[in-house]
Amino acid sequence: MYQKYLALRTHFKSDSYDYFRYHGKLKANRDKFETRKDKFHFYKLSKMKHPVDFMVANMMVNPNFWSGDVNDEQSHATYNDWVKRRDSLSYIVSKEVERMDDTYDTNVLVKESQHPRLLVLYIRKIISAETIIILDKLTKFFPYWNRVMADDIIWPDEYKKLKKYAPFFINSVDLVRIKSIIKTRFE
Repeated sequence: MYQKYLALRTHFKSDSYDYFRYHGKLKANRDKFETRKDKFHFYKLSKMKHPVDFMVANMMVNPNFWSGDVNDEQSHATYNDWVKRRDSLSYIVSKEVERMDDTYDTNVLVKESQHPRLLVLYIRKIISAETIIILDKLTKFFPYWNRVMADDIIWPDEYKKLKKYAPFFINSVDLVRIKSIIKTRFE
């Protein structure tokens, strides 16, 4: 579990390491692990039903998540919230796109060096990371934002976080169903 933790932490913090490319493998020194004072927490993590999901959910909220947070009630609440979102993704996307402007383009266009409406909704936590990632998967606006907001203070960090998070759930999303929800909303 220590190796998975290191791999996930490196995935979210590093530009060069990709958890999926390397199948969650990362060199970890066994002797170093044995001298850690928090090794008990890794054993506790390994006893969980879905430890990787638990760590991903918490690293999205707190990039500095550490193994000792396995005992924290807030970490479990974060994970439970993440599971609820994942299990009812179509419903959540349908509710969150209702909060967007009626014309889809006005939500993604960058005007006069201001953040696009969709990014503002995401930063304010009105729209979830899953919804913005799904919308990008369907309409590919992230490259446009990267080009137009290259010098922005907020967007590059948020983009990196969203890009690193996307592979953990996007392949299990029913994009056809969500596409029809979005089409219905913006017709």
